Amino acid sequence: MNGRDRELINRYIYQVVRRLPRDQRGEVSLELQELIGDMLEAGASVEEVLSKLGDPAKFAEKYQDRSHCLIGPEYYDNYLWLLRIVLTCVIATVVIVSVIQGIRDGIVMSDGDMTGAAVMAVGTGIANGFTGIFISGLSAFGGVTLAFAVMERRKIRFEMKKEKNWTVRDLGDNFTGKERIWTPGNLSPIPHKKALISRGDSIAGIVFIMIFGVLLIFAPQFFGAVIRDGEVIRTVPVFNLDRWNIILPFFILSLVIGLADEVLHLVVGHYCRLVMISSIVTGALQMILLFFLLKAFPFWNPDFATELELYLGGKNGTGLNEIVMRWNGDFVSNCLLALGLALTLLEVGSTVYHTLRYGIEDPV
Repeated sequence: MNGRDRELINRYIYQVVRRLPRDQRGEVSLELQELIGDMLEAGASVEEVLSKLGDPAKFAEKYQDRSHCLIGPEYYDNYLWLLRIVLTCVIATVVIVSVIQGIRDGIVMSDGDMTGAAVMAVGTGIANGFTGIFISGLSAFGGVTLAFAVMERRKIRFEMKKEKNWTVRDLGDNFTGKERIWTPGNLSPIPHKKALISRGDSIAGIVFIMIFGVLLIFAPQFFGAVIRDGEVIRTVPVFNLDRWNIILPFFILSLVIGLADEVLHLVVGHYCRLVMISSIVTGALQMILLFFLLKAFPFWNPDFATELELYLGGKNGTGLNEIVMRWNGDFVSNCLLALGLALTLLEVGSTVYHTLRYGIEDPV
């Protein structure tokens, strides 16, 4: 057996087992190797054996139970794994926010006496947090499930579309006049190691987006300056909470776009044209939304500097006084826009480079 034949066999097995749950892949890989070996010993060539086995996507269906599946076996492991992480992060964030809010309310109610009112406030905060846990947990579950369900359905349509892409080489024995017949030449190469997308990076991005989104929805007041005013801890929000009902939807839309891109990275698992286009489109959309948030909306708390100065009580020489003296919302907006543009270009540039240098064909 020459190197090309071995490469074709490896490609075929890879294309089959990548569509199966992880706990099946090792066993199926060994079965396929044994099956192909037996067929080769019978005198058939590698091309004939793989052609007889047929399209690896259809061959993999023999091991899949797709009856009434919203999310098929190919995606189910990633779906379940990601769902556990997202729900854990979201619920933990809501609980922590509720406890912190309860402690803070208790301090305010008891004028610094943490015995009594603070304990009651913490309990009340946790009790109120159950509503937040239910809403955020349900939203996270629905969002992740919807994303993977769309992936499952889009994959089916994508494969049907790919069957129409034929060339002159498909004419003759490989063409029936109605549809293209799969041949071993259709096998995509196994991804290069540098073409693989780190699952850890995708998960880190998803976890950050979920935690940041929960904080924006349930505790936007936590983003600001924290000041000790005697025995009381005060927070001066940096965002314009009076117009938060207008600002928050754009924030959430930007996060949802980023979440969709990260889920796509996780599911596909390697750089390809689909991942590259997604990165470019989502990066452009997020930059447009960031521009509108920072430049077209009353994003910053107009009383931020005034409230800081009031609570500081004219204490000169402190770092916060320097912030009060130098605070300029337009300047901060411009800095954040420049930073966002730089990070977006870096991310998109890295994706384009890895796709063009190491990427393979779109997944089929």
